[in-house]
Amino acid sequence: MDRSRSPDAEALIDELQRESELRRAELRAIAAAMPEAVSRRALVRSMAKSIATAPDKPRVVRRVVAKIVRTPLDMVRGRR
Repeated sequence: MDRSRSPDAEALIDELQRESELRRAELRAIAAAMPEAVSRRALVRSMAKSIATAPDKPRVVRRVVAKIVRTPLDMVRGRR
């Protein structure tokens, strides 16, 4: 039994490999355009800064507190 590939199969494999390389290049370009990962500390710091400059601080604080209370309750109820 001859296990060599036919010329059509070789051409198809070559085409698929070229397309795969193009997709990889596109994904690398997308990844390069994305912002770098941000540490939790930097994220919390930027959130605190946003809250400090928010025009409607009481409303923002109420939403934050409601979210903090709701998340553990949702976890207990199995919603998350």
